[in-house]
Amino acid sequence: MEKWDLLDADGNLTGRTIVRGEPLLPGMYHLVEHIWIVDSKGRLLIQQRNPDLKLMPGVWAANSGSAQAGEDSEDAARRELFEELSIRTTPGELVYGGRMRRRNSFTDFWILYRDIDASSLRLQQEEVAQVKWVTTEELIAMLGDRSFHHYGTAYFQFVFRAIERGRRTLYVTDLDGTLLQNDQTLSDHTVETVNRLINRGMMISAATARGTIGVQCVQLGRIRFQTPIIMLGGVLLYDLYRRRILHSCNLSAATVDAVLQVFSSMGRHPQLYRRRGNEVHIYYTHLTPEEERFIHRTDPNGRTFDHFYHRVSYLRSTPAIFFSCQGPHAVQSELAARLEHIPGIRVVLYADTYAEDNWFLEICRDDADKGSAVRRLCQRVGADRLVVFGDNRNDIPLFREADLALCVANGSAEAKAAADRIIDANTDEGVPNFLYAIYNRKV
Repeated sequence: MEKWDLLDADGNLTGRTIVRGEPLLPGMYHLVEHIWIVDSKGRLLIQQRNPDLKLMPGVWAANSGSAQAGEDSEDAARRELFEELSIRTTPGELVYGGRMRRRNSFTDFWILYRDIDASSLRLQQEEVAQVKWVTTEELIAMLGDRSFHHYGTAYFQFVFRAIERGRRTLYVTDLDGTLLQNDQTLSDHTVETVNRLINRGMMISAATARGTIGVQCVQLGRIRFQTPIIMLGGVLLYDLYRRRILHSCNLSAATVDAVLQVFSSMGRHPQLYRRRGNEVHIYYTHLTPEEERFIHRTDPNGRTFDHFYHRVSYLRSTPAIFFSCQGPHAVQSELAARLEHIPGIRVVLYADTYAEDNWFLEICRDDADKGSAVRRLCQRVGADRLVVFGDNRNDIPLFREADLALCVANGSAEAKAAADRIIDANTDEGVPNFLYAIYNRKV
């Protein structure tokens, strides 16, 4: 005979109990636990109730149960998980998501963040027919066709926000082709949405091939990042708010010399980036027309950055952080092939998002990619989950590190193949709308 403790309208124990099945009179409440299991990709493990049950037979529903007399909420949640799904948990492993008063119960929400092989679970057959993983979008669709029990709009908004609050998720987005519009600007909608979410406590960062000048050109400072950003494809970790370089990956003098010799052998002339305190300065001997236009960029206020560029008679073989050059694919690919024989460097070749047959060739230290940089960033901010957004092949190292990798619909074929999911294009505000949806699911 199962007994429940009775609670008053404020959720306090009354000292009285009731036998399960007896009617609850007005003003009488009991304690219920709903346990939401979330994996590293943000999917939810749901259960289908046994078709022979009297209450909600055959319906897909939350993992739930009632606390027995004398049992506290966490112990009840842990017991239900083990009894129904054979999932063992340790004290403190479940994250408390809050409490909601409903018609005749107080529902406590508990969240288990764990990757689980659903096929390995031993189900309590008299209660649970089957389980499966679903995305939040799939769950919302099930609410629409009534295959999942609808606990109410307020309930699901409460659950989604509790899930987001319960873990330290870091969201990292690429800029060009991903967060930026095709004219290399940040839309007002993007700025307003991302700033609102940062103010709500969301950890949002950026990972870009742009350097300190490039992010100023697009006025990235309009977004009030509280988290450091990754620049030069992973070479720099940068505090945009305080304009401070927090970490840089430096190339030795010997490596710089080896790279310069390859460029010289092909009659090519790179731009060489060096760190000066918290600034990055670029040195060059010759420029292509595309590169000439590139260095004379201005921000929307007409400000130039010429003082960061220095024409010199020759490039010195002293420590640096980065090489860059632009040109057509045929020429750049031959240069890349020769450079790849130099130990300790990483060579990246990718198409210009904005110009026809103009390819960027970039050289940096071999541990200076977006993937390595985002590992450093996660450790720095204490993130335990990583969600990333990108569009191009240089985002693939970022995708490999992520728990959930999202490619915008306008992304390259390689990036789409490496991603977990495809979202709306940059021109359709794919990134800000996806982030906003996490806090404002429509159910």
